[in-house]
This record gives sequence, C-alpha cells and structure tokens, in this order.
Amino acid sequence: MKLTLPSLSVAVVSCVLSPASGALTEWRIEDGGNGHWYDIVVTPLQSWMESKAQAEAMGGYLASITSQSENDWLWSAFSIGSTPSYWAQTGPWPGYDGPVFGAYRTAANVWTWVSGEEWGWSNFNWSMGSGEAGAQFIAQGPFWDDIGVNGGTSAGGNYSFVVEFDSNPVPGPGGLVLLGCAVGVSAGSRRRRADRA
Repeated sequence: MKLTLPSLSVAVVSCVLSPASGALTEWRIEDGGNGHWYDIVVTPLQSWMESKAQAEAMGGYLASITSQSENDWLWSAFSIGSTPSYWAQTGPWPGYDGPVFGAYRTAANVWTWVSGEEWGWSNFNWSMGSGEAGAQFIAQGPFWDDIGVNGGTSAGGNYSFVVEFDSNPVPGPGGLVLLGCAVGVSAGSRRRRADRA
C-alpha cells in the first residue's frame, strides 16, 4: 500500500512526538539558550522544500539559527560533525551535504528565516552562490553553505534536517502512546541520544 504525503506525515509525527522517542533536546534558558526544543530528523534523500513541509507537519519549523552560541550548541548537542547518517554519502563530495535548516533567500535576494525571526547573524563559510534557500552545515564543519530549494549541491537533496519547536511538543506522561512505528521508521528515523538520562 502506497502512502500519500499526509498519511506519511502523520505516521512520522506519531513516532517522533511520542514520549518514548527521547530525542528532543531543549536549549535551556539557564544554559544561555532560548528555551526552544530541537531535533534532527534523518530521512530518505529529499529537497529543502520537502524537509520544510515535514518539519511544519510535525508542529515545528526548520531551525532558525540566529547566533554563534545557538550554532555551536546545535553542532555539539547533536554531534553533527561525527554522525554520518546526517550527511550525504554519495555524489562527487561524500560527506558534504549536511542537515538543512530554515534559512532561505527571498525573491528580493534577502536572506531570512522561515520562522520570521530577524536575520542579524549568519555563518556562511564560503561566499554565497546561487542557492536560493536551505543553508546547511558544510564539509563536516559548523559552517553553512547555500543550496537550492529543490535539491542539494552534490547529491540532489539532503538526508536530514534540524527541526525547532518553540515549546516542548510532547505532552506530559499519559499523553501520547507509542504503538508500532514501522511506517514512521521506514519514512524517516530519529537519532537517539545515548547519553540521555
């Protein structure tokens, strides 16, 4: 049975937002953060636009990385540079196309965030090319590059995205129940934090 996009999104959300997933991580205010929750979702090869739609179907949005401290925290909290499943392993530059997030270039050639937050800081490592959206981490370093909205630079898309939630999307105990996620796991998987208590 072939799933349509709406049912696929529901299947992924039911697995992702269950208390049993344990993958959401808060950038705590007491640690200098913003109190938002983040995760990285690993998917089959897909475009920035598909990642954006999937993040929104989950109740979040592609992450707005508005400061060096947020960029550094994400890089460290999710072991982005040392997790091969986040990176394209094929194409002319294996390991180059990394997790996408919510930066995009408007029709007026102005960079902005999908969340509507103010653009006041960026972390582009090289000069920005013709990519109209989907700034990403590059070259196994905590820097960004620009890509196209309908595919990445080397592999025709990306295998992961950083999703941000303004508040914890998981209800308290007794809220959601995890009931078999075979469909969600085949559609996209989440990195589990081995060091979580």
